[in-house]
Amino acid sequence: MSKNNKQAVDREALERLLDIYGADRTRWPARERLRFAGIISDDPEAAKMLARAQALDRLLDQATPAGDASLEALKGRIMAAALAERASRGDSVSSDQPHVGGASVTSLSAVRERRAVRSGAVAGFGDWPAAAVLAASLVLGVMLGWGGAFTGTMTQMAQVAGLEDSRTDASSTYDISQLALSSEVDGQYEDLL
Repeated sequence: MSKNNKQAVDREALERLLDIYGADRTRWPARERLRFAGIISDDPEAAKMLARAQALDRLLDQATPAGDASLEALKGRIMAAALAERASRGDSVSSDQPHVGGASVTSLSAVRERRAVRSGAVAGFGDWPAAAVLAASLVLGVMLGWGGAFTGTMTQMAQVAGLEDSRTDASSTYDISQLALSSEVDGQYEDLL
């Protein structure tokens, strides 16, 4: 790899590192600190990248965090814009909903409630429908396994894999059951699983 290509790769890696961890080297992983210490000192462009990241970090440190009032005002502006867009599409807006800036506001809990009713989920049951489906599939699998529904399929798979010849005798059936059910499988069978 030529020196220019290596520098380009190192600069890209440094840019990713700066994007992820910022310019404060104490936040960098130790391995990356060691790797980029020499690169930053030897490559003027890498040093400029670090300086720009440090300037950005200083600027972000000077910014005042948003207070509750400004967050509420932002939330109101976002909701008003969303509702204005909704109204322009012709969606109906209820008159008993609260209003912000002339537009009605739907509470998050009301939206969640409507979604739950639409999806058929019963309030308070959470993930029970999914658990019931998993339990039913477990019971079905156990019943099919004990009923021997897959014996023919396992025999065909064993024949295709070369584990059994076309005849079916007690020893080959034992090998198939070992393949399907046992944890004590020979090394040759284990590779196939």
